[in-house]
Amino acid sequence: MLRPSEIHLYKLYVEREQAFHFLTKVGQMNNVNLVNCSNHAFHEHDYYKQLKRCDDIYNKISEIKNLLILYNKPIHYCPNIKSFIQYLQITEDQVIKMEQELTHKVQFIMNQQTNLQQIVEQRNRLEEEIAVIKYSKDFIYKFSGVQLGYIVGCMNAADLHKFNRIVFRISKENGIVKFKDFNNERTIFTLVFTKGKHENLKTKLLKICEAFNVSIYQLPEEIQVENKIIELENELTNLSIVITTTKLEIEEQLDFFSDISVERPLELDEIYFIGYCSYICELKIIVDLVSATYYHLTFFEAKSQFLIGQMWCELNQIEQIKQIGVQIEIMQDINENLYEPPSLLKTNQFTHIFQELVNTYGIPRYHEINPGLFTIITFPFLFGMMFGDIGHGIVLTFFGFYLLMFGKSVIKSIKLENSSEYLSYADFQSLYECRYLITLMGLFATYCGFIYNDFFSISLEYKLEKFQLGFDGKWSMSESHLTVMNSFKMKTAIIVGVIQMVFGILLKGWNCLYQRKFIDFIFNFIPELAFMLSTFGYMSFLIILKWLTNYSNNLEPPSIITTLLNMVFTLGGIKGAEMYPHQVYFQTILIRIAICSPIIMLLKPEVIRIKRQLFKRGNQQMVYDDLVEAEHAHIEVIKEEKNQIFGNLVESRAIKEEKHFDFAEIYIESLIECTEFVLGAVSNTASYLRLWALSLAHSQLSEVFFKMSLEPQLQSGSVIGICLTFMVYAFATVGVLMCMDTLECFLHSLRLHWVEFQSKFYKGDGHNFQQFNYLHFLDQKMQFSTRM
Repeated sequence: MLRPSEIHLYKLYVEREQAFHFLTKVGQMNNVNLVNCSNHAFHEHDYYKQLKRCDDIYNKISEIKNLLILYNKPIHYCPNIKSFIQYLQITEDQVIKMEQELTHKVQFIMNQQTNLQQIVEQRNRLEEEIAVIKYSKDFIYKFSGVQLGYIVGCMNAADLHKFNRIVFRISKENGIVKFKDFNNERTIFTLVFTKGKHENLKTKLLKICEAFNVSIYQLPEEIQVENKIIELENELTNLSIVITTTKLEIEEQLDFFSDISVERPLELDEIYFIGYCSYICELKIIVDLVSATYYHLTFFEAKSQFLIGQMWCELNQIEQIKQIGVQIEIMQDINENLYEPPSLLKTNQFTHIFQELVNTYGIPRYHEINPGLFTIITFPFLFGMMFGDIGHGIVLTFFGFYLLMFGKSVIKSIKLENSSEYLSYADFQSLYECRYLITLMGLFATYCGFIYNDFFSISLEYKLEKFQLGFDGKWSMSESHLTVMNSFKMKTAIIVGVIQMVFGILLKGWNCLYQRKFIDFIFNFIPELAFMLSTFGYMSFLIILKWLTNYSNNLEPPSIITTLLNMVFTLGGIKGAEMYPHQVYFQTILIRIAICSPIIMLLKPEVIRIKRQLFKRGNQQMVYDDLVEAEHAHIEVIKEEKNQIFGNLVESRAIKEEKHFDFAEIYIESLIECTEFVLGAVSNTASYLRLWALSLAHSQLSEVFFKMSLEPQLQSGSVIGICLTFMVYAFATVGVLMCMDTLECFLHSLRLHWVEFQSKFYKGDGHNFQQFNYLHFLDQKMQFSTRM
């Protein structure tokens, strides 16, 4: 984990007929990164049609899923994908057969569903017609001898008032509308109007009905009303039977997609460990894998009956690939050095979350030191310095232990409850991945709490047999307690910050030596290390020396800030007594080193220019030497041929020159880098004071909560008051300190790593190793329910 694993670029030659089977086997391996080397556009590739077929299958699966929800059918999502795909064998013939079977069943279900909708609409119209006839017969047939017209039907309940107003205006008070509720959405209406006075009134009213999408029904003759109602009710009964039968047929087909296909009932543990799920979920997972396989097949370049591809992988993976059982040819690519390799970072359950903290900032370059290894200790330690409290640290540690011991069983139970709680599962899964980080954060916060002697803002009286761990509890009763604690935390923050930044600079030197960048080592690493040690490193030394010196013999302790200012303005001089022997001599040397270090950094462009000139002259000399040897071999050439030979020799020696070399540009870049480091050393050191500031805020908030709520009731001895105020105190502690302040300390610790520490040596502009692995691919899909 210190550096990305060593990988190589290989060329693959595989037969077209065996390519799909080959990738299905590779997809179950780890640490293989396929490279897109196709020269065709994506939509022009031979396998693009297969990807479109997969999209069609996705649409069919989505339709089935919607119907399962409509008919309240349970969907048993796969609780353990790893176990499910472990023994899964996929072939192109199986995919074709699965597609045909799915297409047939979906077509049948959709036809039945369409027929069902039509029959249901017909049944609804019959119910409306029966209700209209029953409601209108007693009202309409009373005016059979009068010159009146009528329109009866059913309309949307929301349009009732608009319809009534428009009819009243169009009929000019010659029309009356009566309404009766049929259901929550539909309303029966009876419209009666005079015939003789307005000849075109019925036509206008029919147009109004058409505009409001009204269902109009014709009333039978008065003597045939009862027969008509009986006839409609018989037809309605037949339609209800057809609807029931159709629903049963649809549900029978949906049960095939919903049920778990096993021969016997299974226990929940068996379902989880074996990975059983509904058939629709099995189809979705299989289509995901097939789609991923066809997508990566588009990375290959098609040549006749073969596919040619490239992949990054470790050397030990080659033998496993050759044992797949497919006739392939693998050879190392001779042009490997022309590509920037991806960074393969191997992690486990413990180191994964710490590596994610680093990857969020940037992926390490190939062969660059990975900060994730050091983050395992430094991140929770800086968090503990800001969150230091014995009680709060123990609570956080217990929460981490809970995730370690019971987190997996909680996730298992949530998964087995189908996907109705999937969002809860996703949130808890993210929290579960942080279990080791949370545990270490709690342990370091507890340790720093012992150093500060702070237990829920209460100082403890404890003493070990041979030494005192942390501050003595008697300091809490002193008036200078806060002053002493602030001085200690502030100086400790400076010392820790300088140590971490110096360590980052040392890692930069290690990178330079490993990558054989000797110019950067001499003109970047050495000056930066010398400047940091001669300034802020010396300040940390004075802090520790002042702590270790006894000033009880009427000696006035010197001010470190004053000492450093005198050192800068008097080039090493001091005012007052020396803190150690020969202090002026050593300070004079240190201030001169601090002044010379930026100057050495500014010499880097000149060295690069000289090296480039020597490089060009050396290559030209080698080319002329070759020409002299050719002439000594009695090769007669004319002047033009000599120029041609010279050009060929230059090309054959592969002299790599920059297309553009601007000394001023490089010098300005070096000047900016030098200025940024010098100013950054000051600002970064000051930035570590946040360790003191947040620790002070945490302790003071805890003390305020305790003294303003619980302490008065403890002094009064009221049991009821203690119980009530304890609830207030607990809610404030959990909400503000355990949640908000935890997040705040986490973010500040993250910033110190990203900006102050990693900026000293870490470029973070590499690209991640995109492994072709089915399990990794499905984890990125965020389960079945989110895609559909």
